Order: sequence, then structure tokens, then C-alpha cells
Amino acid sequence: MTKLYTLKLDAAWQPIEIIDAYKGFSLVFSGRAQVVEEYSQLACALFYFPSVIVLKKYIRKGGFRVPPSRKTVFFRDRYRCQYCENEFMKHQLTLDHVVPKSRGGPKAWSNLVACCVPCNQRKGDKTPSEASMSLFREPRVPPHTLWSSVDWMMRKHGRKELPTNWKKFLGEKI
Repeated sequence: MTKLYTLKLDAAWQPIEIIDAYKGFSLVFSGRAQVVEEYSQLACALFYFPSVIVLKKYIRKGGFRVPPSRKTVFFRDRYRCQYCENEFMKHQLTLDHVVPKSRGGPKAWSNLVACCVPCNQRKGDKTPSEASMSLFREPRVPPHTLWSSVDWMMRKHGRKELPTNWKKFLGEKI
């Protein structure tokens, strides 16, 4: 059985995120959301897994924040080494602290970059200037719009194609 996902819409019918279909079923069953579209696969004896749900209430408090991690930094840097500018697959990249951790460099958007193994070994436990290396692009907190994109939502779940019944809810975003 392939893993099923649910597209979650807020009360204004704007896409928020992609969640596991079991979680989508739980939101519907608890009365916090209603089914808009459903899969043909049963979740239990009487109910189908939801493909698209809309929340009955949604109040966004504060901004949408994504913490820096290997996956999010690589996505922000478009899978490019920030020193040699070459593009790599995720298993060929490492996460580099611009200011090394041993020197108090924080785990923060402004201090983390995608880096290939040869560049990371060359840089070692030095700052870029000490290693005579320059950054392709200064690391910074990415805009919130990057994380609300359909591309990010699908990459997060390792999916390459959208279910066809989601396209009408995503409109021009696809």
C-alpha cells in the first residue's frame, strides 16, 4: 500500500501543508475539519481517507517559521555547494557552519550552508576567510513564501507528483 497524504486548507481555502492521511482523518473525525475530497481507500469500516480537507477554524498566530535543518538548508541553497557553486544530490552534501561550532558558531540560518564534501574538508575548522574561500551567497533566513510553496511541501514528503484532485485547490501555485 502506498502512503497517502492529505492536502490541508485553512478556513479561507488556502493550502497550509501536506499531512499524513491518518492525521487528516483524525482532524475530520474530531470535528476540526471537513472532507472536501477523499481517496477510494477505506480508513476504517465506514470512512474513506481524506485527500483534501478544510479546517473549520484557522487563526495563524505569528509568522510561519521553519527551523534550519539539513533538509531545509539544502532546499534553501537549491542543493548547491555555497563555496564551489556546483549542484549536488542531497547525499553528496554536508551541512557547514560558516563560523565553526568549535568557535561558538550557532545553529542558525545565518550560519549554516550547504557544502560538498571536498569543500567542507578543505575548509575544515576555519572560517571561510581563513581557508581562502568565499561564499557563493550569504546565508540568511529564507522568506516565508519559500516554505508555503507546493514544491517545498512535496519535497518535504519525497513526492514528485501531485494527486490530480489537488490541482484545483492549488491553482497557479503548481
